Amino acid sequence: MAFSAWQILSPVQWARWTWSAVRGGGSPDGEDGGGAGEAAEEEDPLPMLSMQPGALISEIPDIANRDGRATDEEKLASTTAQKPAGLEKKAEPEDDLEYFECSNVPVPAGKHSTEPGFEKEISKQMEKDIFPVSGNPGLCSMEKSPTAITSVSRSDSPLDSICLSECEKTAVLTLIREEIITKEIEASEWKKKYEESRQEVLEMRKIVAEYEKTIAQMIEDEQRTNMTSQKNLQQLTMEKDQALADLNSVERSLSDLFRRYENLKGVLEGFKKNEEALKKCAQDYLTRVKQEEQRYQALKVHAEEKLDKANEEIAQVRAKAKAESTALHAGLRKEQMKVESLERALQQKNQEIEELTKICDELIAKLGKTD
Repeated sequence: MAFSAWQILSPVQWARWTWSAVRGGGSPDGEDGGGAGEAAEEEDPLPMLSMQPGALISEIPDIANRDGRATDEEKLASTTAQKPAGLEKKAEPEDDLEYFECSNVPVPAGKHSTEPGFEKEISKQMEKDIFPVSGNPGLCSMEKSPTAITSVSRSDSPLDSICLSECEKTAVLTLIREEIITKEIEASEWKKKYEESRQEVLEMRKIVAEYEKTIAQMIEDEQRTNMTSQKNLQQLTMEKDQALADLNSVERSLSDLFRRYENLKGVLEGFKKNEEALKKCAQDYLTRVKQEEQRYQALKVHAEEKLDKANEEIAQVRAKAKAESTALHAGLRKEQMKVESLERALQQKNQEIEELTKICDELIAKLGKTD
């Protein structure tokens, strides 16, 4: 199985090589090669490859072993797909994988523990950091997202002095557990992607080995016949035109991507301004809350003073009423005793009147009998 030169090189290297050949050996940036370019167009590029077989073979390890380097065409595209910090994982010494164009696939930094104790330890640590005072369940704080809660535990903000109630603690811990589970799922997904990219790299290594064999076979074929080189030259010219068309389309895509990047940059600036405004508003609300708390404390002290004064007055009124009630009870008792004595005297008078009436009746009866 034999491959031509343009099938062995990567698209970017092949475009650069053809461009430099067209421009007369100048730089890929478009510098004019002058008369040397015309001479270079007449030369056959494939004999040059046969004269320097090590040069073409050495291009593949350079591509495979590059670590985070990119060509000028790749730099702009890589800005929108930056590798997350701390997510790349180096391969083991026995693997020593060559990543080629797949080297920017992010890999999780380490394995997340799925033991129940790990979740309990995180919950306890977050409970210590976020809720420094657990004895005042009456106080409450502003609701925050899970990410904002983690930032509160690491920074010194005015909200550190405000405690959450027990129900809000439970809600926050639930959100934190859900975030941990989400991150573990993401880590497993990244690990799966890493294994897939690893398999791709192994396949690429096999392909590279086949490429090396093909290059050797191609050099031998090139030395045996010149007709094949002429045909390859014609095909190379056709591929050159196609590569120029592809290069133009790539440039258009890069310009569109750069324009989108500028638009997103403007949107990000707007988000930053909104964030600053929201922070300022939150600070104003915190200041207002503190002022209202001070006012509440002052009103509370004033109300307590009024209550104490009212309690004293009530105590005095009750003592006075009790004394008056005692005096009235004594007068009532005295009047009751007077009434009882008058009733006894009246009863005695009535008895005397009855006795006198009987005596009078007897006397009248006796006088009547005498007459």
